[in-house]
Amino acid sequence: MLRRYILFLKKHPLITAAIAIAYGVLCIKKVPTTNYFEMFLVRTMLCGAMSFFLYQISGDKTLASAYNSTWYVIKVAISLWIFAFPVGLLSFFSNAASDIPVRDNATLELLIMFALFIFVGLFEELTFRAIINDAIIYKFRNKKFVFVLSAFLCSLIFGAVHVVGYELPTLMAWLQAIGKTVSTGIFGLSLLFLYWKTRNIWACGVVHGVYDFLVGFSLAIFDIPSDSLGHYIVEDTYAMSMIRVYAINALINLVIFFIIWKKIGKKIDYDKIREEW
Repeated sequence: MLRRYILFLKKHPLITAAIAIAYGVLCIKKVPTTNYFEMFLVRTMLCGAMSFFLYQISGDKTLASAYNSTWYVIKVAISLWIFAFPVGLLSFFSNAASDIPVRDNATLELLIMFALFIFVGLFEELTFRAIINDAIIYKFRNKKFVFVLSAFLCSLIFGAVHVVGYELPTLMAWLQAIGKTVSTGIFGLSLLFLYWKTRNIWACGVVHGVYDFLVGFSLAIFDIPSDSLGHYIVEDTYAMSMIRVYAINALINLVIFFIIWKKIGKKIDYDKIREEW
């Protein structure tokens, strides 16, 4: 039975990708976690699961090989970190100015959060870059539109999963959902081009994880009430502020995308991708 299931996954890459996305989102949304360490454990296990699904699509090509070194990936993507760190500092000083108490075990929480974000980055790159992209290219490699389709779906799905489960009863809620999807999708597009150039999904995951850590490290330092965290869509007087934040994030991510595109856009060997992926 298991052998038939694995053979089915190998034969139908798009279905395999859909199962992987559904499994990942279901675990994130439904597995209860009460602290950063538990979140770290869930993401760690999800990385293993996503590696299994990716292997059914691409074999060991993506998991065990790369066109470029990790250091090359970091050099290309350093602009992400340059933009992320000031945002993280702004959040840090904003929390400090609000007299939010510092955690008693802030150093330990900071280390746990760093590990958490690294595995968040790896999980999201395995899922929303490697699995989706490889499945599309494997299925439509001979079609002219394959890279446009991959760029559109990878970015759209990556942005949209962040607002899955939210109710959208008002126009303001819809605008926030669209804003979050667009701003996150543009960020994901930068990482997709980096993946196309390097095929180093592990380095892309580390770049992604460090970016998230630089933006959100203050969450580990300050004892912020849990009910005020992780809300991408809010109501009342804060809705317009959230829309402005997403608009600014979209512009920043667009700048990052053009920087990465300028560095590697013309150096991507699309014929090689068609042949080897």
